[in-house]
Amino acid sequence: MSLKSHPRYIKRLIGHHQEKQLFEDSFFNNTLQHCWLLEGPSGIGKASFAYCAARAILSLNVEPNKDLLLFDDNENAKAINHLDFSYNDNNLIHNRISENTHTDLKIIEQIQEEKSTQIKEVIPVDKVREIESFFSKTSGEGGWRIAIIDSLDNLNKHGSNALLKILEEPPKKCLIFLISHNKSNVLDTIRSRSRILKFSELNHEDTKLVIEESSIIENEEDLTKINILAGGSPGKAIILFNNNGLEIYDKIIAAFNQIPKMDTSLVEPLLKDISDKKNILGLKIISILMTIYLNRAYKRSLKLVKINISDEERISQDNFLKFFNIADIPTLWENISTNINLSLNFNLDKKQAMINLIDNIKKFNKNYELQ
Repeated sequence: MSLKSHPRYIKRLIGHHQEKQLFEDSFFNNTLQHCWLLEGPSGIGKASFAYCAARAILSLNVEPNKDLLLFDDNENAKAINHLDFSYNDNNLIHNRISENTHTDLKIIEQIQEEKSTQIKEVIPVDKVREIESFFSKTSGEGGWRIAIIDSLDNLNKHGSNALLKILEEPPKKCLIFLISHNKSNVLDTIRSRSRILKFSELNHEDTKLVIEESSIIENEEDLTKINILAGGSPGKAIILFNNNGLEIYDKIIAAFNQIPKMDTSLVEPLLKDISDKKNILGLKIISILMTIYLNRAYKRSLKLVKINISDEERISQDNFLKFFNIADIPTLWENISTNINLSLNFNLDKKQAMINLIDNIKKFNKNYELQ
């Protein structure tokens, strides 16, 4: 993720109106819980929500049950009953949050390994314990202190237990946002101590707006294609675009269009992308795009695909569906995903991973006979 695409820099929250309303109601009705668990698929705006909320609260710097007065020409005073989630370039508090220099905001996230461009998968337990010390101090601005953990999926057992200890004795005027992409990774004891906000994928129009405001895609055709591939996740769109996702997806389309041909030449064009040093996510990108391709092929068989990436995609998936049973597609996807994840987790040979991918496809090709 490039620096400027980090959720800290988000200019406004697009979508998620119901979640914002629930949070606002709790804030202004003096029922604000100490811990908020933001659940939903990756890349849909949960972290953006947390940073926008932190920005709004730290800018107010007042008790949530006090009347907040906004004076209009020094005459009529009206109570503020909403939090401003937008970004103001002239607001020093907003600028400090964007630069991660605000003394009342603690961010816990994955860190870069020393002497490497790789990001550590697990957030160290010591980083989580820093929240306890952070909350024990008096607010530098005289108001709230806020912590954001992005994400719970990157905590191991020790990190989760350290967090649980913090949640058991919440200090006053301290607020914590927990980001979670998979609820199965969250301890029940953490869930029971949190107010849960469930987030869903954005609609097509809102996804496009977020991508446009990220300013990473200038070509309208590329924007349209990446929006379709994103499936309501602007974060996924940005990751795919920054890692040659459109080109790789075109190669996947071409590969499946060669079926029933079933040999390693099917995936040869993808091997270059895996070994490309510029594509730091390598196999992970192929796993994401394989999932998208198979998911769209499955939906196409049910007449649920409304927009084609291209005519080539439609032709390729029509060809794919000639040779595979619809009911087998979810299992095929699961096998391919498992194979790629094993290669990623154990740093196995990438070419062998692609050969294994071909073997998985062979097993489900209803017209393929083992020699």
